[in-house]
Amino acid sequence: MRFLLLLSLLFSPLSFAGHHSESKNEQIIFLLDLEVIEGKENQVDDLIDRLVENVEKTEPGTIAYEYYASTKDRIFLYEVYENHAAAEFHVDSFLQGDLMPIFVDTFRVLTFEVLGTTTDQLKVKMKDFTNDHRPKTKGFIR
Repeated sequence: MRFLLLLSLLFSPLSFAGHHSESKNEQIIFLLDLEVIEGKENQVDDLIDRLVENVEKTEPGTIAYEYYASTKDRIFLYEVYENHAAAEFHVDSFLQGDLMPIFVDTFRVLTFEVLGTTTDQLKVKMKDFTNDHRPKTKGFIR
């Protein structure tokens, strides 16, 4: 009887909740400050529409993919991926996709920070765009 009681306690929702609350945040965040290249202003809206639609349809591991405009020639891109694998999938898709040449023809990357723990393999793939990788040192997400 005590054995059954012990088993029920071990496999109760409370024990799972405790385990879940200790789970590690593995999100990878990309922060890009972009400048629209002079003369390319007329293709920005269409390109952003195409990029957003593509990422939304083909990348289920993408939590957020949002563009913000401060002026007609300055754009901020905020990207959040579930984990390293989702971030790497996005990078591979972008590098091999039809929209990458248009992106680099339209935007000049002013800053590009990668937040979260990334592997050396991902750093190599991103070397032409950024070498600014910042692992989390402390903090929490509610």
